[in-house]
Amino acid sequence: MNLAIEMIVSIFLLIILFFCSAFYFIRSMHMFQLNSYKAAGQFKWFGHNRKWILLSSIAPLISTVALIILFNAEPVMIHRTAEEGYVPCGCDDINNPLTWGEINVHEYYSQPYSAQTLGGIALLLIASTLILGRRKVKVKKRLVFTPRVIRMCISAGIFYAALFIGFYFLVAFFIEQYNDSVIWLVGLAPLFIPFSLLLPIIANIINSPIEKLNNLRYINDAKRIIDNHKNLITIGITGSYGKTSTKFFLHKLLSVKYNTLMTPESFNTTLGVVKTIRNDLKATHEIFICEMGLKWLGDIKEICEIVKPRHSILTSIGPQHLETMKTLDNIINEKFEIVNAINTDDGMVFLNYDNEHIASRKVEKNIVRYGLTAGNKDYCASDISVSEKGTAFTVNGVRFETRLLGAHNVQNITGAIACANRLGIELKDLVLPVKRLEPVPHRLQIINKGTDIIIDDAFNSNPVGASSALDVLKAFNGLRILVTPGMVELGEKEFELNKSFGFHAGECCDYAVLIGEKQAVPIKAGLLENNFPDEKIHVFKTLNEGLEFVYKIDSEQKVILLENDLPDNY
Repeated sequence: MNLAIEMIVSIFLLIILFFCSAFYFIRSMHMFQLNSYKAAGQFKWFGHNRKWILLSSIAPLISTVALIILFNAEPVMIHRTAEEGYVPCGCDDINNPLTWGEINVHEYYSQPYSAQTLGGIALLLIASTLILGRRKVKVKKRLVFTPRVIRMCISAGIFYAALFIGFYFLVAFFIEQYNDSVIWLVGLAPLFIPFSLLLPIIANIINSPIEKLNNLRYINDAKRIIDNHKNLITIGITGSYGKTSTKFFLHKLLSVKYNTLMTPESFNTTLGVVKTIRNDLKATHEIFICEMGLKWLGDIKEICEIVKPRHSILTSIGPQHLETMKTLDNIINEKFEIVNAINTDDGMVFLNYDNEHIASRKVEKNIVRYGLTAGNKDYCASDISVSEKGTAFTVNGVRFETRLLGAHNVQNITGAIACANRLGIELKDLVLPVKRLEPVPHRLQIINKGTDIIIDDAFNSNPVGASSALDVLKAFNGLRILVTPGMVELGEKEFELNKSFGFHAGECCDYAVLIGEKQAVPIKAGLLENNFPDEKIHVFKTLNEGLEFVYKIDSEQKVILLENDLPDNY
């Protein structure tokens, strides 16, 4: 066997190996980013996709086993005559000659498989990993190569290379001949392909000291900016649901009188808030509205320590993020950190008193209560009328109209009205701004598509919002179609709440298009329990397949409710 050929084949195989490893690393890094760089979330994703991971690991494992078997195959006796050329004399191994000379017959041992044969087998098996591993799923949100991701890629590459070199020297230690050690390395190397799925977690651990120092530097800078802005009014908003909508509405209403900045979109994590402060907060801003999200214990308190809210709004408390927060009591205590953070004498706490978890908590602050139901409230929306054109309601004797739909939207607008009014804007001066409110993207946003109407409520569904969205769908005329994968991150109550959602949907829609075979089970059970026709329930693997079916349904007018759209890591 020619050593040069073996080396070329080996190098080619290693290139294929690195390509496959890079494919799996990028896939895993994408999910790691969506899981907020948390190992717990990543391992949960591994669990949800264990079938795909096992299938994609089979080819490298088979490749390794096959090559090891071939490497250890019994050598065969080779006969060579003088006519075939010069061969070594006085030795039994043609690769270890003592002297060279011409003889009539020489016998020596050789492996029965060439590097080309082994290489072809390995290449076929390793390449098949990509075929097994590549799923034809349209990505909703691509991997963003932030500075943090780039640093993690560099660390992962260095770790991978160091591990591979160390692995080679370990093989070389046990295999005396350099040539054989390279082939053994090629044989065992496919095991690195499934291992590359763990690289983002490993890289994150390696980089954690640097990331903590970076984050601390950014956080301290944001604190300094807030502290130096002496006249800035900061308003913190949190809730299990409704916080983003309330933030958008309050920003519009306060802009009637004040120069107002809000955290954009769903920038509600610590670093999202810090980024907004460092990049967007100017000396001319009079009010900063900060949305505060919760997924892990300590999140709200950490953001409050940066922003130091003068006023706060608590929109709701419910069983969101139970998988990470574990208990409802943990969620309640963490949400009330935004109340505890109000230290100034003039600070106000706006509480949605329709929520039992909020209303039942004793709060010794300057409380402003709001909601829809009559009772002990400072701002209460009443005389609510809903049509396809929008909603009308009365707050403290003033009549408001909005194009927005859904009782929970009225509730959120009422909270924003309460805050704006207490900050010096007359109720009558809020009538026109309320009328001009635009739907928050993907939250009961009405989209006209020809004769069809799409109600886009695809952002992060929750039990209260989903129920309200179903009531909105029920109020429309036409063929009413629900398209949903259900709700997630509800912990042990996930099945029960999705089943209740399905039962309610049975009263509000004519077709139920369910996305995801596993997620569809509780929703379908609820629909059938409410005597919804089985032939009107359709389950599809992806949203695109479901929408294709919906658009083919023959009807003069279809009203399509898109309730939730799970991110790629689900």
